[in-house]
Amino acid sequence: MVYYRDIFSWAEDKDGRMVYIDDVPRGASCGCVCPSCRENLIARHGEEMTHGFAHASKERGANLTMCLKVIMFKLAEQIIATEKRICVPSYYGIYKNSIIDFDTVEVNDCFEREDRQPDIFAVTKDNQKYLIEFCFKDYVRHRQTVDYENLNCLEIDLAGQSISERSSLKDFLINSDENRRWINNSAYFNSIEMLYQSNGKTVRLVDDKECSRCPIKNSCCAVYCKDQKAVLLIEHNERKYRLCKLEKYTQFIDEYNKQQEEYVRMQEEKQNIYKELLQSRGRENADNRVDLNSEGQNKLFPQLEDENINSAEKSCFDCRINLQWANKDGWAVCGCYERLGIPRKIKPDQAVNCRFFVRKNRK
Repeated sequence: MVYYRDIFSWAEDKDGRMVYIDDVPRGASCGCVCPSCRENLIARHGEEMTHGFAHASKERGANLTMCLKVIMFKLAEQIIATEKRICVPSYYGIYKNSIIDFDTVEVNDCFEREDRQPDIFAVTKDNQKYLIEFCFKDYVRHRQTVDYENLNCLEIDLAGQSISERSSLKDFLINSDENRRWINNSAYFNSIEMLYQSNGKTVRLVDDKECSRCPIKNSCCAVYCKDQKAVLLIEHNERKYRLCKLEKYTQFIDEYNKQQEEYVRMQEEKQNIYKELLQSRGRENADNRVDLNSEGQNKLFPQLEDENINSAEKSCFDCRINLQWANKDGWAVCGCYERLGIPRKIKPDQAVNCRFFVRKNRK
């Protein structure tokens, strides 16, 4: 934006206050200066020439873009200090936009600073402290980030605002929530869980780094932001947080733990089956090497005899060595296929001729 194309309708009077063009005498007798370059200004009243302030210098050496920024900045400070209120935006859709009234307002009228102090420090009647920062999206005013940790800090972008009319900037600051954002808000952040609880919902604020280590992170239980089509991330003290829905989390983590327990149980069962096979054939056979005959059959174990089992009823699906979780498309998978010298993927009727068949739940 080219700022100096706007009309200079405001200037600084001898008392350091920002005054409107209609409220001062015509010409150089207005007694006003530019708050940026400190040059004397001329008040132009009339229809032939622009109705506004003009720099008195004939050469016009002032940086008018910078002059208008400083005028806008100082005027914004004065408006909030006088009105003692500001319109604040929504806080991540959890808290609605609103107007906050202040009991005291302190301003820092230095446009460019190296410190970490805010432009405005305001306090409400209930002793809530607010830091207010003015910025221009195409200009860096602060060399360091404002020290806002554990405080409420609001940033307002003044770029693109007009000061040609008397009340244009005032309406923007007091009656609009546009072009501003919460850099931090401890008051809102610390009461989110209680707000949800009052509405019959239970949530927990969880650091985003902690969420990355969650065992069910692929089935995240955090509050979803429909507008952004992503998980809602709340920034606080330069860290990001998610709102974990506790009821959903408890349900998912219970299911996950059951799956883990079942997995461990199956692993232990497979280990026990294998150990039983070794023990049933004797320790001497367990220490032997695998010996394959000319047909490639494993002779590590003698044939397991069971006169009570009809060969016609034998099926790999009924065998204790079969990996049930891997059964697919009518095939069975033997848990000891490598040591037993048989194919990993076999037809269930292979059990009829299998020398290692052990019926489930055999006693």
